[in-house]
Amino acid sequence: MLGKDRVVELLKNLTREARKNGAGQAEALYAGNHGSVARFANSSVIQNVRESDRRIYFRVLLDKRLGIASTNSLHIEDLKRCIKKAVTIAKQARPLKFFDSLPELSQYPEITTHYAETANLTASDKIKILGDIFKKANSGLRTPNSSPSQPPLSSINLITSSPSMSGFASQFERNAGDIDADKLFSVAAKKAAMGGKKKGLRPGRYTVLLEPPAVAEILEWLIYIGFGAGEFIDGTSFMSGNMGKKIMDRKLTIYDDGADLCGFPVPFDFEGIEKKRLYIIKNGVAKGIAYDTLLAKKNRKKTTGHALIPEDIEGPFPTNVFIKEGDNAINDMVSTVERGILVTRFHYVNGLLDTKTASMTGMTRDGTFYIEGGEIKYPVDDMRFTDSMLEAFSRVRAISRERQAFPTPWSDVGASVVPALLIEEFNFSG
Repeated sequence: MLGKDRVVELLKNLTREARKNGAGQAEALYAGNHGSVARFANSSVIQNVRESDRRIYFRVLLDKRLGIASTNSLHIEDLKRCIKKAVTIAKQARPLKFFDSLPELSQYPEITTHYAETANLTASDKIKILGDIFKKANSGLRTPNSSPSQPPLSSINLITSSPSMSGFASQFERNAGDIDADKLFSVAAKKAAMGGKKKGLRPGRYTVLLEPPAVAEILEWLIYIGFGAGEFIDGTSFMSGNMGKKIMDRKLTIYDDGADLCGFPVPFDFEGIEKKRLYIIKNGVAKGIAYDTLLAKKNRKKTTGHALIPEDIEGPFPTNVFIKEGDNAINDMVSTVERGILVTRFHYVNGLLDTKTASMTGMTRDGTFYIEGGEIKYPVDDMRFTDSMLEAFSRVRAISRERQAFPTPWSDVGASVVPALLIEEFNFSG
């Protein structure tokens, strides 16, 4: 098995050889992945999978013509064929008049991102983590789905259910040793045990308390439809034409920062460019968009360090996104609600209804409750929401101090870190 230093030396030699054989510029990207997932149901392991893979990307620039090819083989002949293919593609490509150079690698801070305890986590370790959960579940609650996964990040999603209700809790950590299974069970089980029979509510506008899992689902769509340069340039983003304008409540600040130790730091992008803090929404005002080198040069901008892997044609996107915390405890936020709804999380969200207004629809799931007189009264049937998130996020009454991290779905690295939001007049359509 080739070590890190040998792989780096091998790829450097290949890019030098490519330049000698006609490529004006050449770069190599190695992206390795080691991961596993264990799924549990009815107190038993029903699936345990471990996978290791890598992908090597060669990108060459020849007379402003760009060629990209990839392989998952480290055999020298396969690598030579791959970089030769990239050169061939470049020769046949149309010239990009604006793209005169591949980016130079930048300096970035050294950050500890590897934890051996997570990387070496076994199925037995995962069973041990969940052992107490299953013992407690025998007291009357079921755990129909528990799925911890591993390196370089560790996450666990837990759903508990009673005859009339389900509850959800999750945790996402770099260090598997920080997973608190007891706390997760307590959170999920409390919701599953609350209240008795569900009641139905009429469609309409309600004060809503979105807990962090629900906020993370909405933010995921905001990133996808609005915060990337591709959508901004195409004019489909709600940010297009609004830079410098107030588009959300002044309490809201959303930023991307690959070096923020409060999240899951990744200090450089897939072009080797340092990821500095990028304010996307600052005090409600549209401020910034994520660029990679290609789209930055095309639009006479500077890259913000948000390139994804070369085969990702939808990027760039921010992958280390934070919503700034507020100064309220979540329980205190509940106590201020005279009549409203608490939402644990959403599913089946469609964020493509109208991307210019960030209009979305989706269903509540695993813990939806009616609040009255500052207290959670009873569980309610899951409800569909349909609303413009620009309008909804302009009616934020309060933001929690507590924030929670969630994995980034379109990248192997990064996370979103979000608080709970208390929003006025949130529209439930049925």
